[in-house]
Amino acid sequence: MKKVKKHIISKILIFAALSTLAISFLYPLLFMFINSFKSKVEYRKNAFSLPTSWSFDNYIFMLDQFQLVRYFFNTIFIAAVSISIMMALAIFASYAFARLPFKGRSIVYLIVIGTMFIPAQVTMIPMYQMFSKIHLVNSFTGVILCNIAGGIPGAVLLLTSNFKGIPGELIEASKIDGAGYFKVVRHVIIPLGKSTIAINVILAFVSQCNDLFTPMILLQEMDKRTVMVALSSIMTKTSGDQAFQLTGLLLAVIPPLLIYLCLQKYLVKGLTLVC
Repeated sequence: MKKVKKHIISKILIFAALSTLAISFLYPLLFMFINSFKSKVEYRKNAFSLPTSWSFDNYIFMLDQFQLVRYFFNTIFIAAVSISIMMALAIFASYAFARLPFKGRSIVYLIVIGTMFIPAQVTMIPMYQMFSKIHLVNSFTGVILCNIAGGIPGAVLLLTSNFKGIPGELIEASKIDGAGYFKVVRHVIIPLGKSTIAINVILAFVSQCNDLFTPMILLQEMDKRTVMVALSSIMTKTSGDQAFQLTGLLLAVIPPLLIYLCLQKYLVKGLTLVC
């Protein structure tokens, strides 16, 4: 009887703790959502109440006057190209580190992973000078190359750990059936590693959508800037209108949230495999 009571109490405590965490994570989104329908005056009267009338003026003004749709397109385009190339390179590199014996494999792997610990601020000046010489400043290509270089080490770390857990018998069987290097990766490695690949896509997309530092330095023309850089400029211009600022922040959350919702079924499974 005591064990049953302890089990029930432990379940209640766990549920209470998880509920508290869920509320703490969801509350900022709810706060932004509610206040995005308020005017500046109504927000200052009471930021924690429901709107007296649900007005879409902030959204209309944000999308119409500040061309936020263009900045969304820029952000998604840069992220999509960056992640596609980064994941392709990381998958093949991780398969090599995990399954292909070659001289100096451990040293090369440590060098790749070691680049994760180099702060971006340290490399930004020499990178900017190099990009200036080869005319990649104020170009999407420069930002894409930075995203690829910055994302590969973390992706290789997770994918290599996952690929090592794939049974070697499956790989050998596919080779006996005549599958070459690329077919093994396509038909064995990628299907079995899709959960970890999904985790990397989510992490990379969220990171690149929230990146302010790299696009602000490399993209000088306003038409080429990303959502976060544009919002930074908008926040400065509308510093007295908190409701309008919250509208912009809420819109910026939508793309990463959609990616997470699309890939969430792989998230728990992938984290379990990595851990």
